[in-house]
Amino acid sequence: MIDRSPVSWGRAALLAALFVLAFLYWDKALFHPLRILVTLFHELGHGLAGVLTGGRIEVITVDSMGGGLCYVSGGWRWVVLPAGYIGSMGAGCAILILACRTRWDRFVAMALGGALVLACVVFVRSWTGFLYGTASGLALIASGRWLNEEFNDLLLCFIGSTSCLYAVLDVRHLMRLGRGYNDAAMFSQEILPLPPVVWAFLWGALSVIVLAATLVIALRRLPPASVPGSGLKLRGW
Repeated sequence: MIDRSPVSWGRAALLAALFVLAFLYWDKALFHPLRILVTLFHELGHGLAGVLTGGRIEVITVDSMGGGLCYVSGGWRWVVLPAGYIGSMGAGCAILILACRTRWDRFVAMALGGALVLACVVFVRSWTGFLYGTASGLALIASGRWLNEEFNDLLLCFIGSTSCLYAVLDVRHLMRLGRGYNDAAMFSQEILPLPPVVWAFLWGALSVIVLAATLVIALRRLPPASVPGSGLKLRGW
């Protein structure tokens, strides 16, 4: 059955504007904290894939320029290597849907902040990654605890959309590299020897497709209705 609910074009325009700003100014100081945060999501995606395929996380590092490394022992390399982009994309989609379709914004912000602080304490062993990660986590906890739902909704939408399209933001850099130490180059060397630019483009294209599908769900305007057994309201804008 086709969902013919009208789209919230105002929210769609807002998300588009936020992403355009991030895309244009991703390398500027204004977005540096967000870049570090999304890099942490990326590296945690590698780590989670390693754990789920029988490996373990040794250490995660993030440098002052927003580059990161996740050292995983064991696991399936063909799953671990692309899992950074897939992980940040999946996290972004989940955050977007929760922000747009529920009134759990404050709870989601606190839960996300708590998980980020815990991950930094347990795994991150670089000062830049640890300080930015824990500061971002504590800021999310404080935002969820003391700021209103509308602010947390906007914050989560921004984090979710940029995290989901991390591959697109980073593909500009990867496509300039003929070789180097990056996910696309390692996947080409270790798994299937296509040019790294091909893998970078494919991961970026996948992130666009998944984000588009997520937005179809997230941006539908539904009439307010109680969630059975919860007392919560689904958004109607």
